[in-house]
Amino acid sequence: MPRFSFQLDVRDPPAKVIGAMVDFSERRPEIWPNLTARLFRVHALGPGSADVTEGTALPGVDVWERVTYEWTDSVVRGVLVDGRIFEPGGTFEFRVEPRGDGSRIVEHYDRRSKTLLGRGLGAVFQMTGGAPIKRSFRQVYGTPS
Repeated sequence: MPRFSFQLDVRDPPAKVIGAMVDFSERRPEIWPNLTARLFRVHALGPGSADVTEGTALPGVDVWERVTYEWTDSVVRGVLVDGRIFEPGGTFEFRVEPRGDGSRIVEHYDRRSKTLLGRGLGAVFQMTGGAPIKRSFRQVYGTPS
């Protein structure tokens, strides 16, 4: 059961950070290099909410999940509706606050694995404090100088 929190300082201001997190246009897989374009689908999109399927193609297996997103100008929250490796009901929340010229992202992640692959990836996330997620954020937002 991967459950962890982290904070990460990035160089982009809060509005830009939140903007990329909730960009559900066809550009989303370009913005987020860990996403695979053919797995991305928007089911519903409204002001402050979205229902999407997104995922990553790993060697030999597509890891996807359907997530309901809700957001404000400082918080993005997702609830897992369905997925290949994690149980429905898992959550993540990103709080974004100003930090110098950039932002601080505070993340809380809570999932329940339903497959062996989910337990393996979950263990990596848990033991590294979300290092793969942090790495993707650094790719998108950069780090402060």
